[in-house]
Amino acid sequence: LKPLAMGRKSKAAGGAGDGGGGQEDAGGAAPAPGVPGLPGMPSLPPGMNPLMMATNPLLAMAMMQRGMQCGGAGSSAMADPQVSAMIDPDVQELCDHFHIEERHAKRLNELMKNRQDSFEGDMLKLWEKLEDAREPAGLLVVKMREMEEGTFVGKMKADKELVVMAKKYGLDNTAESRLSDIIARFDDEKKKAMYEELDRHFEVSNRPSAMAMMLLRKLSEGQPLGRPGPPAPGSYLDRKQRERADRGGDRGRDRDRDRDRRGDRDRGDRGDRDRDRRSRSRRR
Repeated sequence: LKPLAMGRKSKAAGGAGDGGGGQEDAGGAAPAPGVPGLPGMPSLPPGMNPLMMATNPLLAMAMMQRGMQCGGAGSSAMADPQVSAMIDPDVQELCDHFHIEERHAKRLNELMKNRQDSFEGDMLKLWEKLEDAREPAGLLVVKMREMEEGTFVGKMKADKELVVMAKKYGLDNTAESRLSDIIARFDDEKKKAMYEELDRHFEVSNRPSAMAMMLLRKLSEGQPLGRPGPPAPGSYLDRKQRERADRGGDRGRDRDRDRDRRGDRDRGDRGDRDRDRRSRSRRR
């Protein structure tokens, strides 16, 4: 192939020097020089002895057929990237961001073609997981295996109960997301029990998000969370108890003030009655 290309370049150069008068075939390429002694045979591949080819026409024919086959295989190999399937832009963006190899990108693209119903949630979950991963490529391989096994769960919309709980205790996004992923695996009855247990643990913790991360393993295994400890200083329950105590103290102080005012009024009334008696006695 390379000698043919060089022949075309030299012929084109020669034609330019002669004023463009060279004869070319219908395709615009100059006829290739033939094998000596074998009119009509195309030019030899590099390294072949023309004299040997001329004395052995059968060998020349076999060698030329082999060269043509190799050339065809090379051209088809060059065309493979052009006919390869296009990768989804969202998949490509993820793989480019985390420097994922092309073979993994193609594998992920094929898997996502069959997950159109959960595509958005799956991609969001992959972004979330790979952002926290020390080896994003290795974790992606694990997640793709989960997709093939049917165990991968994309980013789920948090339950109403979890949204209320996250707002009540100030859970961060990571804790809320992890809880949502795990609780989504269970039925409604189990979810209700989980939320009740979580509420009892969160209300006595002064770090609810950290508490949530500590309870993830038990939650994922469906185990009871155990008995919560006493209210920690600054916890939700501790603050509520302090507020109730403050309100109780205020009411007590209000009652004391009321008693004082009533006492003052009573003493004032008694003083008025005494003055009235003294004034009447003087008149007599």
